Amino acid sequence: MTKLFDIVILGSGFAGSLLGTILASRGRSVAVIDRGSHPRFTIGESSTPAADLLLSKLTRQYGITELEPLVTFGSWQRHYPDVNCGCKRGFSYLWHGDKDGFRVTGDHACELLVAASDSREKADTQWYRADVDAFFARVAMDRGVTFFENSEVCKIVHQSIDNYDVEFAGNDRVTSIATSFIVDAGGPRGLLPKNMSAADLTDSLRTNTESIFSHFVDTTKVEDWLQASGVNVGEYPYPIDDSAVHHLFSDGWLWQLRFENGTTSFGFVTNRNHVDVQENGPPTSWESMLDRHQVLRSVLGPIALASVPGRTISTSRLQRLVSLGAGEDWAALPFTVGFIDPLHSTGIAHSLHGVDRLCDILLSDDRAMRVTRLQHYSASIVDELRHVDRIVAGCYEGLRDFRLFNAWTMVYFAAATTSELRWLEFLRKSPGSELSPGFLCADDPDFVRTLEHLCSQLDEAKLTGKFDDEQVTRLVDEVRCSLEPFNHVGLFRPQSPNLYRRTAVV
Repeated sequence: MTKLFDIVILGSGFAGSLLGTILASRGRSVAVIDRGSHPRFTIGESSTPAADLLLSKLTRQYGITELEPLVTFGSWQRHYPDVNCGCKRGFSYLWHGDKDGFRVTGDHACELLVAASDSREKADTQWYRADVDAFFARVAMDRGVTFFENSEVCKIVHQSIDNYDVEFAGNDRVTSIATSFIVDAGGPRGLLPKNMSAADLTDSLRTNTESIFSHFVDTTKVEDWLQASGVNVGEYPYPIDDSAVHHLFSDGWLWQLRFENGTTSFGFVTNRNHVDVQENGPPTSWESMLDRHQVLRSVLGPIALASVPGRTISTSRLQRLVSLGAGEDWAALPFTVGFIDPLHSTGIAHSLHGVDRLCDILLSDDRAMRVTRLQHYSASIVDELRHVDRIVAGCYEGLRDFRLFNAWTMVYFAAATTSELRWLEFLRKSPGSELSPGFLCADDPDFVRTLEHLCSQLDEAKLTGKFDDEQVTRLVDEVRCSLEPFNHVGLFRPQSPNLYRRTAVV
């Protein structure tokens, strides 16, 4: 006899497992189907204040006490030292893009550090996903979620509204289960949007990047390299290795995320729209990337590949977007609907936004309201991904000049801090049926108009092909003035040149 589940979730990453945990804790029968098993290598590792706020809300609202310690680095280390993570005090940017490369100056002209917390105790975290996803999956199993691992979905038959048959192969047999609702948490391998004839909107996105990445060991600390270069790191608002470090070049950037177990995540993101990349093509290997950006050999030191994954991984275009995120009896998490770029670490927070909204929808007994909210959810996810695309694409254009990149980065920080304030106000209201705030102010008409205006200004400058000192100064001033209504934390007014000691409002 075919077993019936209230909800089937495709994919057991942290978001799919967390959604299953919450639904099961409220009495729903939940099955998770995953083509692999845990632990496994994946990226998308950098948390943010918004992500921590949402994780705290979800664990407290639904009584998932096992996950509460993951909200800050200090509590994580005390409760789960064996679940590996790193300390993230903020975002750090080092500019190597001028013809002279990185320069040491008294006003930190080639550096930008934006603090989000004032201590390691309260800090955000870098998620070592092999450990973290496995931990989320264990919690889900302990809460009664049925897991089918190493199982490939063969067929999804939509018999009628609220009536699916799901067939999957694994462990040398084929299994069929039935459900009234499916959530696709499978990321780029997602099945449902394609099965529901969602249109591919990828070509409409502005951002156009690809990446080479892996985990490494025996890495040099950034602070050591900076000190050897003559930088006064004593003026920094936090130890730079306790942050998400971005090494910036005119054609892309390298991320550097350090974990407590000595592993470091590195990945170079190439801007395929850059003129040199269009002429010569993107780097085809880790070594060819280093050949193009020689300074990184001294920055990184004699690093070695970590045993997992034991190789570097190259991607094609990172961006993707489909036109649908939900229907009457199905939904997809944000990472399945689309993805923009690692810049600004939006992935974890956006996934948690999706979990929060779907829990609210799926735990309602009002079917008419559920259908209406699923329609809103679908449109919102697509709008939010386009919104992130505009913010990120502006930053890639800003890599022409560090002053312009610096200013466009403040567009993200203005959206993030304004969104955090809106969330705090929302939580104080205990709103009941009121819809939660959208991601990064994508539902704020004033912010959206501001962003569209800034994009148009950048587009006009691109048409002229002129990014001289006067043009860059004008664009920077335009960003600063336009963001003033959303500047709640002193953006453009750092305590020391390019060094922000605190910007988070949470």
